Amino acid sequence: MRSLPLRGTAFWALIALPVISGLWLAIGVGILAALSPGYSHVSHFMSVLGAAGSPFAAWTNYAVFIPTELWFLAFLALLNTRLPDRRLTRVSLILLAAYAGLLMLAAGLPCDAGCDGGDAGHSAIHIAHMLAAATAYPLALIGLFLLVLTLPRPSLLRRLALPSMAVGFGLFGAIIAVPEAQGLFQRLLEAWIYAHFIALGVHAALSLRPQ
Repeated sequence: MRSLPLRGTAFWALIALPVISGLWLAIGVGILAALSPGYSHVSHFMSVLGAAGSPFAAWTNYAVFIPTELWFLAFLALLNTRLPDRRLTRVSLILLAAYAGLLMLAAGLPCDAGCDGGDAGHSAIHIAHMLAAATAYPLALIGLFLLVLTLPRPSLLRRLALPSMAVGFGLFGAIIAVPEAQGLFQRLLEAWIYAHFIALGVHAALSLRPQ
């Protein structure tokens, strides 16, 4: 385990950073959705708020989505200092960083109005946006699964790693299978992923406590 100065600061940062990242997304989307008549948290992707032509597209993409991922990347950088220096750890952190990077890429390449799936009649930027977002979530789920495997065997997170990943992929599949509720399942998937980020942060923070 690598040493880390300012143990007290690191303890709180490991817990606070994933919480801030998740709240930044939830609160930002909630506020902008409330200002957007006709927007539905059940049937609309969050990206609809940042779609081309949306009244708050720039705010959504550059003040909500990208900062959300920057908070998360700061968490990953700190988490990296508290985890065993193993190949599996590095691979899992790379996958999680790719998840954040792809979502930032998607924010910089806004989808067409409505953000609906399919390639027909859509711009190349829209297709790139949808591919980036669709790739990001499986990477996050796989990265979480691998990262949890690096924890000590008595860990509850490790014992629940496989069913947790199965639930995540079930929610991801529901986004595709139930398009009329795609927004709801996207939010449930994000919440599921962030719950694991926070749990990992708490686990790492507790390791800083004197034994």
